[in-house]
Amino acid sequence: MARTAGCMWLLALVLQACATTGAMDSLDSEEDLPASAEREDLRPPWESRNEEADEEARQAETAAALSGMRGVLGQVEEAGVELTFRFWAQNGALTLLSWKRATGETGLAEKVDAFVPGFEKHLPTYVGTRTGEVVLTLRRERRGWALRSFTTAEGSKPLEARTLPVRGTGVTADTLAQARAVASQLSRGLRVPEGSRATLLADVSLDDDRLLSATTVRYESRGGSPVRVPSPNLVEQITRALLPFTHGIGPRTVRLSLEAEHHETERHARWRVREAGTLRPDPRAPPNLVAGHYALYERILREWREETKDAFIQAGISSTEFLATWFVSSLAVRGGLALFEAVAPRLAPILARGGSEAVAWFRSFLARVRPAEREQFHRLWTKAQTQGLSAAEKEQFRKLMARFEKLLDTKLDRDMSKDLRRMAQTDFYEKLHTDLAKILLDERGKYYPVHHRIPLEYAHLFERLNINARENLWGVHDLVHTKINKVWASFRRAKSKATSKDVRKVATLVDRHFGRWLNQRYEAGRSASELARAEADALEEVNALVDFLLK
Repeated sequence: MARTAGCMWLLALVLQACATTGAMDSLDSEEDLPASAEREDLRPPWESRNEEADEEARQAETAAALSGMRGVLGQVEEAGVELTFRFWAQNGALTLLSWKRATGETGLAEKVDAFVPGFEKHLPTYVGTRTGEVVLTLRRERRGWALRSFTTAEGSKPLEARTLPVRGTGVTADTLAQARAVASQLSRGLRVPEGSRATLLADVSLDDDRLLSATTVRYESRGGSPVRVPSPNLVEQITRALLPFTHGIGPRTVRLSLEAEHHETERHARWRVREAGTLRPDPRAPPNLVAGHYALYERILREWREETKDAFIQAGISSTEFLATWFVSSLAVRGGLALFEAVAPRLAPILARGGSEAVAWFRSFLARVRPAEREQFHRLWTKAQTQGLSAAEKEQFRKLMARFEKLLDTKLDRDMSKDLRRMAQTDFYEKLHTDLAKILLDERGKYYPVHHRIPLEYAHLFERLNINARENLWGVHDLVHTKINKVWASFRRAKSKATSKDVRKVATLVDRHFGRWLNQRYEAGRSASELARAEADALEEVNALVDFLLK
């Protein structure tokens, strides 16, 4: 069954989405856990590939490029014709950008299958480790094809160009069937006035190796009736013209340029594909997000095509940063936010912010998701992007999104808090404040604990807040942290009476009384009395607030 486009499956999911969800199991209350616990993430498969696998992939890339070129060249019968192929080469991966047929026919060539002797053997050497455009021009001689020129050019990498060689580069039966269906659609109804000429411009929409649709941009003909139908081989010509482009990645458009002529002595009009190339519209998302998405997506797609998807998904279960980046960027780049809103109306506007802010928020949110559900989400989303979902899988995804929505205002349980605390400790010293890693060390040489300004206990009251954001994390000495925790423990007396506004009031008074020790070294000998006074004053304020709330 042909796969659907990146986010089109969401449309069907939207139409069947329910407005209500079933009851959820309650979650355990938060429990304070040590911040020094360590977690071991599995390495993604592409970080452990060996040289032998990559060499095999580079050979497969060469074979795929040659196969695609042969398909195009095989439709040329006239000697003297030159075809120029432009590829993007990087790390041995070859992505076709365009090809063009030049005029110069000198008559029919002999039916000999001779293709540039030694070309297949030497092409990997020609390409080497080059990064940039590779331009190959071949000429049809009477007894076969000859290489006229091999040139290179620098430039910016097109979005659809791959940077990693893939072992599984063959054309699937689904892709071939889609190409033939598109070719049949374009050739259907084409007519050329007798003894005259015609031209056609057509755009074909692709997503990865899927050919989705075709649109006629312009059709022109000169002369009057009667008209002549195209020769039977036009469908095969268009099919072979398109197939080499299916090795690119992401959504894109390939424009075909065709021309036709009819000779009065012939039954059919002669159509030729003269040129084919990828169009590149302006991206809909910020450039850094687009580039990040394509880099991740290429790795995902390679593992999927090489049938190592089980290892890939296993590696992604614990990598919340990877999964968050992959999901948020794919929503932005592939335009799925509007559709996603129907199944996750509260999550969608948060993720609509896009960029690093949305990625960081979703990464923290994923720590609330149970490992089994995180794996299920990863599996379903990856399959949706690379293959499409069955009806049963769409229903699984809808239910999972209902669960995600409920988690927004569900109090964190022990495991959720544990994961978020670990992430906060690691991020604070390794990403957010590397300058403090050598300063905030206690007497034993251990990092100071990381304090959440808005505590994890109240994260469910702030659905739009990234609880592990830089502005919500402070490094504080253990003695100071203990005093701050006493203030928050006193505030717990308010229980359900406390609102998000009240929580912010307490966070502000903690800042005011303990601010001199936040992200600062603590000198016990000189600060003990000041710390005790700060604790007493803060407790007095918070107790007054709680007493007011409980009236």
